Amino acid sequence: MVRVNYRSPLGNIVIEADEEGITKVKFSEDTVSEAEANNLFIQQGIIWLDQYFMGQEPSELPPLHLIGTQFQERVWHQLQKLPYGTTVTYSQLAQGLGSSPRAVGRAVGQNHVLLMIPCHRVMGKDGSLTGYSGGIERKKLLLTFEAQQK
Repeated sequence: MVRVNYRSPLGNIVIEADEEGITKVKFSEDTVSEAEANNLFIQQGIIWLDQYFMGQEPSELPPLHLIGTQFQERVWHQLQKLPYGTTVTYSQLAQGLGSSPRAVGRAVGQNHVLLMIPCHRVMGKDGSLTGYSGGIERKKLLLTFEAQQK
């Protein structure tokens, strides 16, 4: 497992990768001891994040190594299809998956690869900003940032 810090305009992000791909991208107040970013997946993740924070819709995702249930993986796959700068409600996601908004919400909450799997684009039924592991204020800033880039 390789862990590095990425300094974003919204705070420190820790990127983790193993031999199969990126396993975690999370905002963190704690910094990890700097490892050399000689892991190909980490390098690709840094390029992706650089593109994102420069206001470009990043091209291809680096390889991700996601561990979850089949349902969680289906939800995460749907999230990856959300276009840059758009939002969807939990209810809309649930309807497309033939599930309940609550089950979708639990799966969204288990996403450990923030930004790359854009769970910040999921809203409450009334358009309200709901839970985000990076913090509601960051969610708001990310949505505003993406809207300005469109």
